[in-house]
Amino acid sequence: MVASSRFLCLEFLGDAACRTLHGQCTQDLLTLEPGQARLVAFCNPKGRILGAGRMLADDNRMLLVTAADQAGALMQHLHPALTLARVQVQISERPVVLVHATDHSAAVGSVHTEGARITVAEFGSTEWIIGDSEAEHAVSADLARLRAGFAMIHAKAAGQLIPQQAHYQMLGGVNFQKGCYTGQEIIARLEHLGEAKKVLKVLSHPQPLEPGDTVEVSEQPLWVCDAAHDDTGTVALVLAPVDLTSEQLTNVPFEIIRQVAGERPLKR
Repeated sequence: MVASSRFLCLEFLGDAACRTLHGQCTQDLLTLEPGQARLVAFCNPKGRILGAGRMLADDNRMLLVTAADQAGALMQHLHPALTLARVQVQISERPVVLVHATDHSAAVGSVHTEGARITVAEFGSTEWIIGDSEAEHAVSADLARLRAGFAMIHAKAAGQLIPQQAHYQMLGGVNFQKGCYTGQEIIARLEHLGEAKKVLKVLSHPQPLEPGDTVEVSEQPLWVCDAAHDDTGTVALVLAPVDLTSEQLTNVPFEIIRQVAGERPLKR
């Protein structure tokens, strides 16, 4: 099944683009190498994600694959820092789609460039294709991404989740050794000393669901962060209590461990 893509690419232009974005996000961009795309999150002072996606360098610009419906708000959030650094940002004319991977051996985040076409390996044995007008977005690839536990942040999910609730620390989206960024203190404190009481879990549901919806599971209302659906039903990532279990609800398919040395070892 194919559908219109819900994703686009932001282009950041200027000599200070990489350094400026590095200072605003959860990821270390100063060590970003050619052929690499890193998961990043941009947060508010309370450590909640306002926007996220895959960041890579392409010639003289930085590219961010992100949710189309949240791109404008993310640009507005970054505007003061970008203006001060004389960095320009624009929505790229290059189309962005998610499809099933053709090279299953490619490491997540690896980049392959062929002319104007850029391929970025993603979780769930999927890949982003940038700049190919003939490529079609595959809903089944979105379902695979969600089953792999990776949520993109759409408009109705912005400002709702700390990175650890979305498992970004396990997906390579948070660098705990880099310098300061907005929300860093809260994110670091949770990783060192605390534990999220609610996290994203994978929900299978027979009816269509969209980000921002609420669905009842085991008599508890659960908020939908990200979702995709086809003729067979919906796969969604919902915010649920850590100990909640249900036939419809499964944990993400990877082990959650603490990424830094802390006073309270965490492994589940």
